[in-house]
Amino acid sequence: MSDYIILLPVYNNVERFKKYTYKFVTKYNLKSKCLFLIQNDKDANDYKESFPDIKQQRTPAGYYQAMNYMANKLPHNKKVVKIDDDFYSLKKVSGDKLVEVSDVNNLFISIFNELKKSKLSLAGFYPMQSVSYMKDRQAVTKDLRFIQGAMYCFLNKGIKLQHNGKADFIFTIDNYKKDGGVIRYNHIGMKYKFEEGNEKADDLNRFLKTYGDYVSKVIRHKGGTSSILLKKNP
Repeated sequence: MSDYIILLPVYNNVERFKKYTYKFVTKYNLKSKCLFLIQNDKDANDYKESFPDIKQQRTPAGYYQAMNYMANKLPHNKKVVKIDDDFYSLKKVSGDKLVEVSDVNNLFISIFNELKKSKLSLAGFYPMQSVSYMKDRQAVTKDLRFIQGAMYCFLNKGIKLQHNGKADFIFTIDNYKKDGGVIRYNHIGMKYKFEEGNEKADDLNRFLKTYGDYVSKVIRHKGGTSSILLKKNP
């Protein structure tokens, strides 16, 4: 039995968690490993009433503050899976199609074993489910590839999340800078409910000022949002 923990940062949306992530952790029998990050008394009551089978940890208010509180609280090198409350699917390439991952617990265990073996700290998955995009890629890479934050695995090194709409890119690069690589499983893709509005007007400029050397391309979209491609070997 692996000693990893699953952190579930939630806030004021019992129905979203019930619709998405709760179904996922229930399907794969992961609830005993889960821990809600709870920010206030109302959520403590609401989530306990709706999900009495999941433990709670009180944290400071705010998504980033809650995760950073746990980075300080958890032991060094603690095995952690972080799953947001809108995550719902993990599929892998099988020939010319995608199929459900049969045993997510064993997948997590194998990922933490690979992190330890490779002396790396962060691992994630292909950020979408498209067999045409995924099947011809190298199955596992250890250079600099974007680790999408809806779900990832990490060994706790105390690296903090930055309050920025590009926080997932920053967390990916900070882990890369520390270890010289991150692991991405390109034949395993995930689905989550994407919500716009997380990127603020100055987030991209602040990100590029510090991390521009790790970026190969910036695509600016209408409405002020942007996409980033990272240099695989900066």
